Amino acid sequence: MIRRKVRFLTPLFVGAILCHVFGQVRRPIEPNLTGFGSDAPSDAKPSPEEAFRAAEETIVQAEQQDEGVVPPTVIEEINRRLTTLQGVDPTHPWLSYLYGRAYALAGRTGDAIDHLRKFVETREGRNEWQAHRRLGDLFVAEFPRLAKASYDKALALKAGEPTALMGLSTCAYKTGDVDEALRLAQQAVDSDGRQTVRIVGHLTRMFTAKQQWADADRTAVLAMELAEAAVRKRPGVRGPVQTLDAQYDLVADLLQARIREKVAGAEDFVRLAGFIRKRNEVAARLALHDALKVLELGVNSTAPNTPARLQEQYAVTLAEVGRTEDAVVAFEKLLTLDPSNSTATDWLERLRSTPKP
Repeated sequence: MIRRKVRFLTPLFVGAILCHVFGQVRRPIEPNLTGFGSDAPSDAKPSPEEAFRAAEETIVQAEQQDEGVVPPTVIEEINRRLTTLQGVDPTHPWLSYLYGRAYALAGRTGDAIDHLRKFVETREGRNEWQAHRRLGDLFVAEFPRLAKASYDKALALKAGEPTALMGLSTCAYKTGDVDEALRLAQQAVDSDGRQTVRIVGHLTRMFTAKQQWADADRTAVLAMELAEAAVRKRPGVRGPVQTLDAQYDLVADLLQARIREKVAGAEDFVRLAGFIRKRNEVAARLALHDALKVLELGVNSTAPNTPARLQEQYAVTLAEVGRTEDAVVAFEKLLTLDPSNSTATDWLERLRSTPKP
C-alpha cells in the first residue's frame, strides 16, 4: 500500500502534546473496575433518571465524535456523570451498559467487554441489540468466533441491521470464508441503502478479495462520493476529511491489487498516480486540523493573556479549515489585542463577504 510513514507521525505527535498538557492542566481519569472514578461530584444529587440521562447523553456525544481519540477532558466529564449515577442508584439496570461503553471510549477493551457481558446477561441487556453489536465490535479484531455469536444475537433482535451484517461479514472474512463474507457485505450495503461510507467501503474490500474488479471499482467510487459529500455537508470538521483520506487509501489498495495481479491497464496507472496526488491535498487538510488542535490548546492555556501572534495563527487556521464563524470571532478578538493588525482586517472582509453554504 502506498502510504507515507511521515503522515502517521502527525496525529501521534499532536496526541502526545495534548496528553502532556492535559495531564498538567487536568489529570486524565484512570478508570477502575467499579467505575471511572471514586470521587463524588460536588453537585447536588439529581434523581436516578436525570443522572442516567445525563450520563448517557455525555457518552453518546463522545461516541459521535469523529476525531478518533477521545480527549481526556471528555473522559473526565463521563467519569463525573457515571460517578453521580452510581452514587444515586448503584443498582441501576443500565449502569453496566454505560460503563462498558465508557471503557470502550477510554481504550480499556477488556474492561468494556467485562461490563457489556455482565449487561447482556440481565433482563434489560438480553434484549438490547446494540449491546450485543457493541460486544461483537470489541471481540471481532482478535476473537471473530466470539464476535459472531454477539452479532447473531444482535441480528436476531433487529433483523437486517447493517452494522451487525457487516460485523458478521468481517467474522467470515477473518475465519477464511470469503464467499460468505462477500454475501453478508452485499446484504449489509443493501440494508443500509448504500448510504454509509464504512459499509460501502467494506463491500469494496470484499470484492477486491474475490478479485471482482469491476464491482470493487464501482463500490469504491460510491464510497468516495459519499465521503466527499460528507466533507461538503460538514465543513470545518476533521472527521469527514479523515474518512475521505481513508477512501483514497481504499482506492489505492484496489488499484495496487490489480497491478499485483497483472490485470491493470494503462488507465489504472494513470488513476493511481492521480489519486496519490489528490491524497496529498487531503493530507494537507488533515495537517491543518492537527495544527489547529495545537494552536487551540495554546490559546486556552494562555487565556486570558493570549499573545497577538498566537491569536493570529489560531484565527487564520480556523479560517483555513473552514470554521468561518469561529474564525470571525477569533479575528475580532485579535483586533482587540492588536487594533492595527492587517491580517485580521483582510480576513474579516473576506469572510464576511463569503456567502454562507
